[in-house]
Amino acid sequence: MKNKDYVSQNKNKKQPRRTTKTKEKKPFPVLKLAIIVLAVSGFGYFLSQLSDQPTIDTVDQKQPIEKKSKQSVPPPPDDEEWQFIEELENKQVKVSTEELEAKGPFIVRCTTVRSRDRAEALKAKIAFAGFESEVKEYQGTSGIWYRVDLGPYEKKRTAEKTRHELKRNNIHGCVFR
Repeated sequence: MKNKDYVSQNKNKKQPRRTTKTKEKKPFPVLKLAIIVLAVSGFGYFLSQLSDQPTIDTVDQKQPIEKKSKQSVPPPPDDEEWQFIEELENKQVKVSTEELEAKGPFIVRCTTVRSRDRAEALKAKIAFAGFESEVKEYQGTSGIWYRVDLGPYEKKRTAEKTRHELKRNNIHGCVFR
């Protein structure tokens, strides 16, 4: 196939003419102009009528100005007794404190899997996060299972803190019991 040379094209070849669409001119919006002129002239008339009316500040000089007499404030009572001050100073409040029962040791369980290798891999990942865990084997109804547990923790707060730290290290799905 022969390459086409675009530079040395035949210049006598006629190019198709582009037809331009003539834009239709819209008629001048006489109605809109009339509405705007009426609105502006009406607003001007309204302002001129406001300036013709007397203001409140303008008062006839012939009429005497009435002064309002000040009402006198009654004097404060000489002997006020505040009973609540003495009551608050002498009030004794009884507060009962109940010790919360410790719910027991909390264990953070990260997974339960069938393969010991997967459990050991998760144990290693937890060790890199800075926590010590152990793999426990137990007999379930469908065979042998392996659990990865952390703890025991005396307080729920420390177990929750451990769980959040594991979540920050991309170890998800841990719950505490």
